[in-house]
Amino acid sequence: MSEQKIIEILEKVGPRGVAQSEIYKTLGLSRSWVSELLSSMERRGIITRSKGPGKTLIVRLSRYGDPSISRTLAIGLVPSVEYLPLPLFMKKVREWGYLVEPSIKRSVLEVAVGFIRGGYHLAYLPIYMLPLLKALGIGFKVISSVALGGASIIGRDFSNIRSIFSSMLSTMEILSVAYIRATRTITSHSEHRIRYYRDPNSVIESLARGGEGIAMTWEPYSSIAEIRGLKKIPASDILGEYHCCVLIARDDIPPEIISKIRRAQISSIEELPHHIDSLLYSFSEMIGIPRTIIRKGYREYIFTYQIDANVLRNVARNAEGFLINSELLEEIARTDDTYQS
Repeated sequence: MSEQKIIEILEKVGPRGVAQSEIYKTLGLSRSWVSELLSSMERRGIITRSKGPGKTLIVRLSRYGDPSISRTLAIGLVPSVEYLPLPLFMKKVREWGYLVEPSIKRSVLEVAVGFIRGGYHLAYLPIYMLPLLKALGIGFKVISSVALGGASIIGRDFSNIRSIFSSMLSTMEILSVAYIRATRTITSHSEHRIRYYRDPNSVIESLARGGEGIAMTWEPYSSIAEIRGLKKIPASDILGEYHCCVLIARDDIPPEIISKIRRAQISSIEELPHHIDSLLYSFSEMIGIPRTIIRKGYREYIFTYQIDANVLRNVARNAEGFLINSELLEEIARTDDTYQS
């Protein structure tokens, strides 16, 4: 009975797993008895346990552990048109006998936390976040770039701006800093230069109702903002080309699976234009955004699996802060086969 209850708990939390200490508390049983039961379940391949923050042990169902055993790849992402090739990637992975389970979050920060805690085998994260992951001692492998561009500045009035809204630890934050420096729109003495949102829908709603400021958002949200009557200026019109996200994988995934993942990712990006109609339908179902909006947002991206050092340097020239370290970014990117110097 207790074993079934543990399985139910783990089914509910999915790929992120749960701290072993939480299982003790939930079941209300002794630590030693539950620990012995978990050890038995681990030996029989029902669960896996891995090191979490500090001395925490994270428990999850085995299908979220070693993908070569579970034949399942959990992937974290936010709703972004940049990931339009994902349904095609999933189809290719299915062909070699693996299942991809997408987990959609509101912000890249939530995706990053899930990846750090071992909840995902794969994650779409801003390339600018990689030095931070490395500094935290998080192991990962870069699979490839995804696209250039995709962000826009949205708002009603672009004069007398006191603040710009951005998502935290993201490409939007990097671009917001670069926008401030490039346009000198917001003075360094402003009370709030950058303010953060967790959900882009909330900031669109605020600005559409007459709220002050502007926001840096990605597609499909910039197109949604335009439909709501807000002005939209592509960030690339001001800042030039920039990388947004990369697909990364846990560094404990076997090399032969990493190689297959990379091939599936690259071919999905290359074949994207030939499958656009079917992908619009599949991706619309996945993220819950109408196809017409996704199609419009698709035009804002240049899809590429290659990481370009010159593009990284361009962003570094325009931005500042701990998320921007051109040399470290290039060093990390150099480990990937798709890097171009």
